[in-house]
Amino acid sequence: MQAFYPLMQELHNVLSRVGLLIGVVMFAAAFYIGIIRHGDVTRWFRAATYLVVALMGVSALTGLVMYASGGRPYDEVHIIYGAGAVLALPFFIFVEVTAKKRPAMGSYLWGFALMAAIIVRAIVTGGA
Repeated sequence: MQAFYPLMQELHNVLSRVGLLIGVVMFAAAFYIGIIRHGDVTRWFRAATYLVVALMGVSALTGLVMYASGGRPYDEVHIIYGAGAVLALPFFIFVEVTAKKRPAMGSYLWGFALMAAIIVRAIVTGGA
């Protein structure tokens, strides 16, 4: 497993940066749809959100594999931030799909803003 560690570390780093970029883009899309157009969540937007959740899950799994292989982040709080990045969107998805009042795009505004902020903090605490 040690032979794959550098590859896993690079994958984890790339996924975190891609997740941050996509999170900011999705926040901008949510802002445009919800605030500017006064629109509601579309099927495509929700599907894209699920893909972001999957991406964060893959990033977390690579981090867990590295941790199980003996690797440690610069600061152990990185693990908490990683969990927060993975769990932020599912919470706000739940809020959105159970909302009785429409439009519920505000839930995604909060979710992507929170996820992006957590990812920034995780990046800062994870490096050596």
